[in-house]
Amino acid sequence: MATQPLLELKNLAIAFDTERGEIRPVQDVSLSVFTGQTLAIVGESGCGKSVTALSILRLIPSPPGKVLGGQVLFEGRDLLSLSEKQMQSVRGKDIAMIFQEPMTSLNPVFTIGEQIVEAVQLHQKVPTKKAYEIAEEALHDVGIADPSKRLFEYPHRLSGGMRQRVMIAMALSCQPKLLIADEPTTALDVTIQAQILELLRKLQRERGMSVLLITHDLGVVAENADAVAVMYASTIVEYAGVNDLFDSPQHPYTRGLFRAIPRIGHTRERLEAISGTVPSPARFPSGCKFHPRCPQMNGDPKCSADQPLLREVSPKHWAACHHIPDFDAKPVTPPTTDSRAEVVA
Repeated sequence: MATQPLLELKNLAIAFDTERGEIRPVQDVSLSVFTGQTLAIVGESGCGKSVTALSILRLIPSPPGKVLGGQVLFEGRDLLSLSEKQMQSVRGKDIAMIFQEPMTSLNPVFTIGEQIVEAVQLHQKVPTKKAYEIAEEALHDVGIADPSKRLFEYPHRLSGGMRQRVMIAMALSCQPKLLIADEPTTALDVTIQAQILELLRKLQRERGMSVLLITHDLGVVAENADAVAVMYASTIVEYAGVNDLFDSPQHPYTRGLFRAIPRIGHTRERLEAISGTVPSPARFPSGCKFHPRCPQMNGDPKCSADQPLLREVSPKHWAACHHIPDFDAKPVTPPTTDSRAEVVA
């Protein structure tokens, strides 16, 4: 695996101006995605996962959205410093994205073929006939039967699973280096979900593509990710290789997520829910943002006063919690994203 990340976020901070004042759904987020790697960002709804993903492609509407600080480095180039015209050459060609609900992402008044061809011709200087050939091949690659016929269908004529396959075909038609998949199977039943995830794994293996997977489903993470960033209330609270995270979750929030998962053979046991709800970005608590819900706080004033830094708490495993001992007596400092490369080295 390459030593330099394909994508690197450094201390990214995003804000929105609202009638109630400025809110900050993403604060000090740092992560790395390497060539051929799948990094999953997990967490409850409202924790900032999708805003982080949209920020990479600069799809946050401005106003009201704005970047407060940080960098989004793709192959060493800061995407936040590019002009809109330069970003248009990156979107779709180098970085593609699959959105949560395919029906709202596809234009109902254009055929499937017209929409894929538009994406192809935007980044490849090919005639229309060649673009349709590329579009047909893309539909074939994602397992759609009779692709030459489907090119002339409208989105409403297709099932949810087929529409999601069309979105994947559109995203991959220009051979991107990085695919951002934002809850790609949320609206699908479990059988179709399994098919879509297997398709993504197959295409990733064949093309050597990197994937940034946004999800709240730890089962999906276990089967698809190499490394995991657990996000809570705008920040990353734990970062580790997928096996290490599942074998030994460190942060109280991560442990709470695992306790809420149904397990085979434990059907009579009541699932443990994490008390409370994810706080609104307009009313984040002081100190550790998880402390009002944390079972380990035990009245410790440090939890409500000081925000913990992300630090290495075991080899190649980082967490942000005052109650986790330091690993090998190392100082309490956040790791650099370069050191996190060792998670999947």
